[in-house]
Amino acid sequence: MTGGKQTGSPIRAAGQCVPDFLRRAALAVVFCAWPLGAVHAQSEGIALPETAPMPLERPLEAPARPGDNRPRPPHLIEIPAAEMKAGVEACKAFLARDIAVAEIAEPAMWSNGCGAAGQAKVSAIKLKNGKQVPLRPSALIRCETAAAIADWVREDLAPALEGYSGLDRIQVAASYHCRPRNNIRGALMSEHGRANALDIRYIFTSDGRRFGVDVPETPILLMNEMRRSTCARFTTVLGPGSDGYHEDHLHIDLAVRRNSGYRLCRWQLPVPPTPLPRPEG
Repeated sequence: MTGGKQTGSPIRAAGQCVPDFLRRAALAVVFCAWPLGAVHAQSEGIALPETAPMPLERPLEAPARPGDNRPRPPHLIEIPAAEMKAGVEACKAFLARDIAVAEIAEPAMWSNGCGAAGQAKVSAIKLKNGKQVPLRPSALIRCETAAAIADWVREDLAPALEGYSGLDRIQVAASYHCRPRNNIRGALMSEHGRANALDIRYIFTSDGRRFGVDVPETPILLMNEMRRSTCARFTTVLGPGSDGYHEDHLHIDLAVRRNSGYRLCRWQLPVPPTPLPRPEG
């Protein structure tokens, strides 16, 4: 065929791709595939793309391939009817008591365990005398937990501060935050992720003073009363000396444990200085 006359077949017209019958038979299949397709497409009047389309990315719901350990973003899940009903009832009861300035937040639960069925955005606590104590910033928290926090502020914290010109506002360090405990990757879900915890950074009085668990000017008697009252009302209380992650704020939550009567109260108060001996004479 090397000396034969070309027949003008469409296959040879597409780049002279058909090799000698006795030479390079294996390569013919590879190198002739595209010209053959091009010729047939042109004969049918089909426009060819310049590049082959890439496959679409796999959806998040697709099962992971063997050895694929890449993290998958969480997705919303359906809230069980019983849990939804309980959350709605808790929020109705919380608002009916009129002990806080709050708005009901949309329920949402995620596949990684974050979220809550009944939660509210609380911007202030209403004291018994009618005064409103702002939370800055507002706290997104479960209605049941919000009610417990409001009761603590109204019945314990505010009275304890009456001798210090009164409670003015509370600075919030954290409320709802979808994360593991202490932001440690791989740890159990934090109660913050369930909208079930509040972190308090500072407490301000009406005369402008600022108190906190790491503020030296905070009276020991006040911190002792805060420790006593929070540990009596909440199932978890963490402060300085607890685990190294709560040295500058107070953490309170209503974690549900297998042993319903178990409470975790870890907050080491500063040791007051030894009084000087009374001078003689």
